[in-house]
Amino acid sequence: MAVLAETTRGGIVESVHHGVIVVADVSGELVAHAGDPCRVVFYRSSAKPFQAIPVVESGAADRFGFTPRELALCCASHSGEPHHQAEVAAMLAKVGLGVDALRCGCIVPYNKAEGARVAAGVVPPSPLQCDCSGKHAGMLAVCVHEGLPTETYLEPSHPLQRRILGIMAEVLRVEVGEIGPGTDGCSLPTFAAPVAAMARSWATLADPEAAPAGQGREHAAALGRLAAAMVEAPENVAGEGEFVTDLMAIAGGRVVAKSGAEGLFCLALPERGLGGAVRVLDGSFRAHPVVVAALLHELGALDEATLAAIGERHPAAIRNHNGWQVGELRSAFVLGGVPAAP
Repeated sequence: MAVLAETTRGGIVESVHHGVIVVADVSGELVAHAGDPCRVVFYRSSAKPFQAIPVVESGAADRFGFTPRELALCCASHSGEPHHQAEVAAMLAKVGLGVDALRCGCIVPYNKAEGARVAAGVVPPSPLQCDCSGKHAGMLAVCVHEGLPTETYLEPSHPLQRRILGIMAEVLRVEVGEIGPGTDGCSLPTFAAPVAAMARSWATLADPEAAPAGQGREHAAALGRLAAAMVEAPENVAGEGEFVTDLMAIAGGRVVAKSGAEGLFCLALPERGLGGAVRVLDGSFRAHPVVVAALLHELGALDEATLAAIGERHPAAIRNHNGWQVGELRSAFVLGGVPAAP
């Protein structure tokens, strides 16, 4: 089990984050890793760009006039800011449905200001605040477009969910029967597979036209459109101050990224045709900025100025209540098989 990151205090290592890192190219070859690439984890929200493929391929996105910002929400774990809620509501209105059609449940918004308003009773709880409401709105659009039941769209037996499971098997490059079934926080199906399979799927997102037949190439047009939407509207993929949003915004199209619950972080490097998956095994997100930045540095994917700008937004310094730096969070992994930068 690899140590991905350490926290220090007074120069002493105080805690560690173990995990797995895998980088794959679009052919499926593993080109770099730390930890066990065969470790099976759930895909959680990092699967969303692939779950959104039917929104484009069915024709629903075009019929209902979904904008790139709205397609980004189909791939998002948004932070529940007011504009996120308004945009998801607009998507539902285009489809001809109300908020009550959402079956994602209600959560306190991740955005601190909006979460405080909900907690104080200033704003009522709503499924629009759920980080997955955009994904659900996209699925409902497919159901309406194709005349499928909307009341049961969550169920694994629903035709749309069966279609998505098949897509997941293609991009993960495994058989349907090899995918472990689970239920996500928003009540939709989620998928257990090796971390290496997740890296391969994100390599497909990086360069879908170069993916092998039957392993994602057939979805190239949809994946290209969804990835472009995520890059165009990174604030809709996560939210203000979130690492996913800041990374994509600062990288300027060189990185497409999506986090997932329990410490998962996946990314695509379109200029390199590479996909990566990072899974912190304690389920936390704290180590993502330093681990992902170190990974991008090792791969030669971003220049030093860009990495420095990301570090300014998400500093590694650990500070006490007086603002004094008392330690740091630092990467600690060693990659095997690192590819040479072009």
